[in-house]
Amino acid sequence: MPSFDSSISNKRFTGAQLKEYDVPDESGVSRRYEMDENSVQEMQDRMQRNPAEVEREIRAAKEARRTGRERLGEGAKRRIEMLLGMTRTTHTADINGTKFVFQSLKAKEMREAIICAAEYDNTVQSPFEVRKQFLARSIVSVADVDFAQFIGSDTLESKLLFIEELDDALLNRLYDEYLKMVKMAREKFSIKNDDDAKQVVADLKK
Repeated sequence: MPSFDSSISNKRFTGAQLKEYDVPDESGVSRRYEMDENSVQEMQDRMQRNPAEVEREIRAAKEARRTGRERLGEGAKRRIEMLLGMTRTTHTADINGTKFVFQSLKAKEMREAIICAAEYDNTVQSPFEVRKQFLARSIVSVADVDFAQFIGSDTLESKLLFIEELDDALLNRLYDEYLKMVKMAREKFSIKNDDDAKQVVADLKK
């Protein structure tokens, strides 16, 4: 069994030996998986304790793989969060002594907001719904208090309800500030001159 010594903790770690398992799916086609002995034992213990829950997880994983919506691993999620921390644009606006902080949206947040607002296309409600959907997802703090704490809830529904209760003139100002941030984000990543273009090409070749 492979092992290695850690120079940081002065401890010796023993690696788990991987075993291969062929698991057939609904079509009868077998897929090969590698699992270490600890993972196998853990799965067997869970099957004994709650077989129905494990079966539900297996079905959900198969459905996610079939539809291309398989969940990201924790490592991938951490790397994405690191990247977002470097790339997300924030904008602070002081409105009559109250500070609002906005944050640029993730791709999935933008898509969700557009899909929700699209239900009101070609109606008088459309511009109001667009404004509400974007602001509810973009505002991260109010008066130096986290948005969720400020309204007492972290659900999107509560944030949308809060936005609807605000004065229309204030919402117009908030939306103007949101659009300023969007413009800043676009300029941040746009190619402004030949030097920027050359740098992009150089980065792609790395």
